[in-house]
Amino acid sequence: MIDYRCSGCGQRYAAYLPEHADDRCYLCAAKATWESLPPETQRAIDAAITRGAIPGLLAMREADPPILLPQAMDVLQFRSYAGPGDAPVAE
Repeated sequence: MIDYRCSGCGQRYAAYLPEHADDRCYLCAAKATWESLPPETQRAIDAAITRGAIPGLLAMREADPPILLPQAMDVLQFRSYAGPGDAPVAE
């Protein structure tokens, strides 16, 4: 095991492979994925998540480009940690 810190948030993690020691943690990777989405896609996914995890995952699969498992699970976790101020704003 290789002990390292996430380059995004500084959180300590462990990796088995040396080439993964400089990767971002799953939440930082999910945040980057989320921020790369257009606001209308973010709103559609957030609306689907309010109906449950499965509709949220299906909405992520329909995004362009699609967010597939297991990245979609990480994005779902990231959005579950988001507070009301983190919701996308209408432009």
